[in-house]
Amino acid sequence: MAVVEKEDFRVVGKSIPRLDAGGKVRGLTEYADDVDIPDCWHGAIVRSPVAHGRLLGLTFDSSFDWNLVAVVTSEDIPGKNIVDMMGQDMPFLAHDEIQYRGEPVALIAARTKALAKKSLAHVKVDVEEHPATLTMQDVVARFEKDPASLHLQWKQDIRKGNVTDALASADMVVEGEYWCGHQEQMYIEPQGMIAIPEKDGSIFILGSMQCPYYINPELCVTLDLPPEKIRVKQTAVGGAFGGKEDFPTLLGGYCALLAMKCGHPVKIIYDRHQDILYSTKRHPAWTRHVTGLNRDGTIAAMKIDFLLDGGAYTTLSPVVLFRGILHAAMGYECENVTINGRVFRTNTFPNGAFRGFGAPQSLWALESHVDVLAERCGMTPHDFRLKNCLRKGGVTPTGQVLKESVGSPAVLETALDKAGFAEKLTRCSAGDPSQDRWYGIGLSFFAHGAGFTGDGEARIKAKVALDLDYFEDGAPGINVRASSTEMGQGTMTILPQTAAEGLSISIDRVRYPYPDTQVVPDSGPTVASRTAMVVGATVYGAGEKMKAQLEKFASEALFDGQTVKLSDGRFESSSAGNSRAFEEVASLYLKQNGPLRVYNQFDLPPTIKWNQETFEGDAYPSYSWGCNIAEVEIDVLTLEIHVTKVTACYDIGRVLNPLLAKGQLEGGLVQCLGYAIMEKIQIQDGIPDANRMQTYVIPTMLDTPEFDLCFVEYPYDHAWPGAKGLGEIPMDGLAPAIANAIKRAAGVRITDIPITPEKLFEALKESGSIRGTEAS
Repeated sequence: MAVVEKEDFRVVGKSIPRLDAGGKVRGLTEYADDVDIPDCWHGAIVRSPVAHGRLLGLTFDSSFDWNLVAVVTSEDIPGKNIVDMMGQDMPFLAHDEIQYRGEPVALIAARTKALAKKSLAHVKVDVEEHPATLTMQDVVARFEKDPASLHLQWKQDIRKGNVTDALASADMVVEGEYWCGHQEQMYIEPQGMIAIPEKDGSIFILGSMQCPYYINPELCVTLDLPPEKIRVKQTAVGGAFGGKEDFPTLLGGYCALLAMKCGHPVKIIYDRHQDILYSTKRHPAWTRHVTGLNRDGTIAAMKIDFLLDGGAYTTLSPVVLFRGILHAAMGYECENVTINGRVFRTNTFPNGAFRGFGAPQSLWALESHVDVLAERCGMTPHDFRLKNCLRKGGVTPTGQVLKESVGSPAVLETALDKAGFAEKLTRCSAGDPSQDRWYGIGLSFFAHGAGFTGDGEARIKAKVALDLDYFEDGAPGINVRASSTEMGQGTMTILPQTAAEGLSISIDRVRYPYPDTQVVPDSGPTVASRTAMVVGATVYGAGEKMKAQLEKFASEALFDGQTVKLSDGRFESSSAGNSRAFEEVASLYLKQNGPLRVYNQFDLPPTIKWNQETFEGDAYPSYSWGCNIAEVEIDVLTLEIHVTKVTACYDIGRVLNPLLAKGQLEGGLVQCLGYAIMEKIQIQDGIPDANRMQTYVIPTMLDTPEFDLCFVEYPYDHAWPGAKGLGEIPMDGLAPAIANAIKRAAGVRITDIPITPEKLFEALKESGSIRGTEAS
């Protein structure tokens, strides 16, 4: 593909306002609960009252008129009673063993939401209760004593060099353990799905989702229907952050089973309380680092244990584990690396996808530990990172050679300079008792793999289409057809930008309708920081193909066979003054030939080699890079933590839309701020204790720090225009940067997030910095 310099782009790289903004700010956009479905019934779910046990049976109260509702149990499922995800261990409806509190055992649909809710009280769930494993702390305690006593859901290791010998010969060995808990996605719009039974026996499913082509094949197994009998369409999505990747299959399946039973459309819309209690969360994790260091400050060996709490069933946990271990030592030169990854079952709601997908957990541990390593070497945190960071030509723990598009150490050097880090480091309080407010500054450095792991993109073979047809205004335009979903991140804008760039026309004539499996090809799921890089490049290529076809048509139909070029929305030939507008040529094409559809498919470079069994080779097609610097102030009296400023630099390849990109970064950094110091969930009686917005504390505008954000661009040439991943990387680095800043402010290191004033008080008391309070 011809190299196009940045200044040659006409649409890409411009801060075009969101194309879907108008409907949203005017309140015209329809979300799942806004969709008016005639004769729609409402679904409700009968759930287990205990976290672990054996289901003995269901008792239906004879005083209730069951003719008013439709009931579905496991016996009514026409296909296999299984959620067709990794592990194949999760039933749609429990029928024997109960694995978590709230596990669905039956479904009910009624003409009104009130009647459906009322009916739940007339079903008794009889369960023989068994002992339950509920927390990551329980898992780690048993892992250290008797790992065989745990239920292992998945394992995967990474091996490079000889860690045992390298640790034995290292000048010093540094150990550390790091913990992180659940995190709730807290999207604005709760989960919601609708199923409509059709006269031909097919099912039409629509709702709030990330991945239409996940739902279709997974429900084929449960509903015993062929793919062409299950149509899936996205409605407007009010945020997702991974929480609407795998879970909509469950909710859509519940609606479909009820719709098939009662013969009416069925809708299930969670309220906030239900959503927090009964939807997937970020996996809690425990990481142990054992690191060998040389006196010159280089890293000799890294041995890492990385454990995840998978919840009751496997679902997507293996893939979360894969990304977690692939980032557990990523970013640093080290010839000897061992990473042991494990996912264990607990009797809690299954954990699933969340922005970052395992990387935030492993990078929280890594970047906290790197500061400890620097201190042990007597080096500043930035000098240690600059000495050890991977650069172009470096080799990752899987043996991947970083050959191109490497934004390291540029992101690190740029952020350090913008923040004035070295000078501010000398002003940290270190727990000075004479001060009223402690100041600290902290750093993190990280990479994030863009796209699916290894050969995942080769297996997916993302396909897109462009349709040339008439718009409602009577003029011709382009509809971009892909399964990538808009969920607030800007897909409805950046894909039209890349299409318009590939075609060399105005973006005013390009649209991106909501994905519908009846219309769009499968471009893969909206996950893994792949939309801009993989799907955007595929749309750009489709634009180039359509441009070539229209140029050929224009040459033959209007320019007497002369060479014609479409540029800036006009077809021009070598003849001076002879040009035609895109709309004129496109209208003539449609009149003579009818609508035009052009397909394009993404292909991985043939140089990508990956061994899925040994986890050796090229783990990702490319990497985005980032550096976060956090400044904090701590009230010495209350130990309240204020993050006052965040300076950050990112390499996300070509920045397709700077305005939207910075919005993504700011939103992700605020979400990670909550993960670092606010958002706390504990499991009580098998369910989250913080299960309402009154008790699950997330950042507000008052908590949002000053942001100083910038980009350095190292485009990924194989996926032109050269974008890399953006959606997940804002979640990766701020938590350890804040923890490192708190260490320099208060003089104590916290290794368990969220870092609350209570944890800080206990750490200070344990260190002897403050005396314990006397009983009043």
